Amino acid sequence: MKNKIINLAAASVLFPILATPTIADDLKIGGSVRANYSYSDYSESSKDKVGDFDFNLVSITFADKWDDIGVAAEYRFMEGYDFLKYGYAYWDVNEELSVSGGVINKPFGNKGYASHNWWYSLNYYLGFEDDYGVGVAAKYQKGSSLTELALIKNALYGSSDHRDFAGTVAKGTIGNISYNNEETNTVAARQSFTLNRGDLTTVIGASVEYGQLYNSEFGENGDTLNYAVHLDMNYDGWGVQAQYLAYDYDQYDDGRVDLNKIGMGMLDSFFEVASKGNIYTANLSKNIATSWGNYTVYNDFSMVQPDVDEYDDSVLNTTGVSLSYGPVFVYVDYYAAKNVLWLGGNNLGLTQENDNWDHRFNVNVAYYF
Repeated sequence: MKNKIINLAAASVLFPILATPTIADDLKIGGSVRANYSYSDYSESSKDKVGDFDFNLVSITFADKWDDIGVAAEYRFMEGYDFLKYGYAYWDVNEELSVSGGVINKPFGNKGYASHNWWYSLNYYLGFEDDYGVGVAAKYQKGSSLTELALIKNALYGSSDHRDFAGTVAKGTIGNISYNNEETNTVAARQSFTLNRGDLTTVIGASVEYGQLYNSEFGENGDTLNYAVHLDMNYDGWGVQAQYLAYDYDQYDDGRVDLNKIGMGMLDSFFEVASKGNIYTANLSKNIATSWGNYTVYNDFSMVQPDVDEYDDSVLNTTGVSLSYGPVFVYVDYYAAKNVLWLGGNNLGLTQENDNWDHRFNVNVAYYF
């Protein structure tokens, strides 16, 4: 029923825009269709079939603006489920201050993305890259300084529906352990400075967030405190990204869960991660413009280091290239992973089943309209 309500709500917003003439000059309606090929050495069926080629997703986007007021949204359809990625209204109060409300992006970490590849970095699966929630935000830019604040009231789909786009602390059962947590009342702040010197652009910043982890079964609260320092540099097409992030999901002790683990949901899945640890990110890229399109060659590295001696690190290194040519965008990636969820593993930062490196070759093709 909740899925139907959300679909109807999206339709009620989209239909008037699509069906009614508008005098706004900034109306933009678009989307994408994507397909994916992968070959995984940790999957016997993938090796037997020489890889898998399948539909990835269809997305619909729209944006409009009237004077200083604007709206933007994206809805995605994947195999077996669909979800709203973001949808918000905003007001440009003046040239320096903007406020927004709805399903908004959480201001935390490297601006935009902490990676270049289709799989993202390990930050994404723990809720620290391209993460969205229901709330309000403000952004104030003055010269080289950018200050961003947000109150995220809760996840878009609550705690039991695991369709949120990025990792979200949620309810669910794994084995004989039931988690009853939900993220609520999270305050996030990000401060950055952009420094320009000739062809060199450097963005340095720090982020922090604090919020409740509400246990609905016992009516008790835990909390979460996460912070990061980050760097993003660009010079003559070369890019360097680096980030150190410390996170702590301190859930209420109901006497049944292992407090060193916590359950998270995303993309219609539920999994366990180490509840406390550090995430290290280091990326190198080179952008090359040619008559055949715009290429970006990159190597992205991220590692989750759990704060428990008995647990094992999760490590992901991605070497790849992306191509943008007109309406077509292609990722060609090679992933080398150890103890990584959905890349040969089933969790992040917990005890690994073996000491093997797992490998996946992936090609994702998108057409934007």
